[in-house]
Amino acid sequence: MKTELYHYRIHPLVVPLNTPKHLEIQPLETQYAFSEKATYTVKVCSLTRTLHGDFAPQDNEVAATVENGKLFFDYTFDAEEECYIRVFKKGWKDCIVQLSVYALAEDLFALRPLKGDFHVHTCGSDGRETAPVAAANYREQGFDFTVISDHHAYAPSVEAQEAYQEIPLGMRIVNGEEVHTPNNYVHVIHFGGTSSVNALFEDDTEEYEKEVAEIIAETKDIPYEDAFTWAANIWAVRKIHAVGGLAVFCHPFWISDVHNVPNELSRVFLMGKDFDAFELIGGQSAHENNLQIALYNDLRAAGCIMPVLGASDSHGTINRGLFNKMFTIVFAEENEVQSIITAVKKGMAAPVEVYEDSVNYSVHGSFRHVAYTRFLLEHYFAPQALLCREEGILMRLYLLGDKAAGERLTALAGRTDDYWRRSFGLAQ
Repeated sequence: MKTELYHYRIHPLVVPLNTPKHLEIQPLETQYAFSEKATYTVKVCSLTRTLHGDFAPQDNEVAATVENGKLFFDYTFDAEEECYIRVFKKGWKDCIVQLSVYALAEDLFALRPLKGDFHVHTCGSDGRETAPVAAANYREQGFDFTVISDHHAYAPSVEAQEAYQEIPLGMRIVNGEEVHTPNNYVHVIHFGGTSSVNALFEDDTEEYEKEVAEIIAETKDIPYEDAFTWAANIWAVRKIHAVGGLAVFCHPFWISDVHNVPNELSRVFLMGKDFDAFELIGGQSAHENNLQIALYNDLRAAGCIMPVLGASDSHGTINRGLFNKMFTIVFAEENEVQSIITAVKKGMAAPVEVYEDSVNYSVHGSFRHVAYTRFLLEHYFAPQALLCREEGILMRLYLLGDKAAGERLTALAGRTDDYWRRSFGLAQ
């Protein structure tokens, strides 16, 4: 987290365009308190319209007031962008502190940014931890939501939810599974549906084969030479939709022996309108992600409109390289499953991949979403992770029967909701 954010916070952090705002800079240590005996000015610097060096015009300068050690100023932001907020004290040459504010048009400002993972495994299949522990570890790292999507198994996601059913958690644990239909090498992530799709063919393989054959028979022009494989995935997508879930085409360039999905079939699925989203960023390797991004970019030029997301495909959350390295920032109306699904389908999501040093990272999507997400990762989600850390630790203690941990979690309920509202100037 940026050093200055350990010492100061600015509220609101995200503001609507063309709306007069009263902003507050709050010191987080007594030594950084502003003095009512001093005179301060604030300079607002646009990152996108201000030139550097000798070409730079004056920053917009506004007067500031001090009360109880906090600094206040008024400003109206007129462009969607990040702005530096620089505080100067009369008689001092150098800036005391530089913070940032992001101004947004109303459509994006009205949505809540959420950090989530769409592809997670536990010991319910081939992962390491139990589903409830995995959920706790995700919360400790600042996640607003995560799915449990074990291979062939929907039950672990139910287990994770039931483990905390008596506690009002600050995060959303989402039902899910990784669907592996018979005689089909393509994997499909099922996010958020109300019941298992794997169970449908496990309970009645003959009915599954019959329905796949019906899809083949009803399709006039099958777009791929292997009709069964194509139709088996269409079957999976339709069944996921039938239970209210999101169907995600995942990791086509995962190398088990060779690439998981032939390139031509990947092109068919990406150009089609059956899947809801493409796992652009996955947790296997930079090689995989590089190829997926390249293929997606090529097909976008040809008219591909499939939304994208990022996911870790994590098989463990303790000393594992994939965990918290690949994820998605979703812009949704609220932290609810159907709201998240709707946002993804609308393309309101930005996949993120973090490199091994955990400092450098790439965000993917439209320029607008990328610029905003990079700001959020540094200025919004980093401080939020500090709030979530205690909750994740308490969730693990609660699983061990610690009654006090459950009471503390109940007391903390809504803390990150309050943080979001204050950061966006929505607090009552």
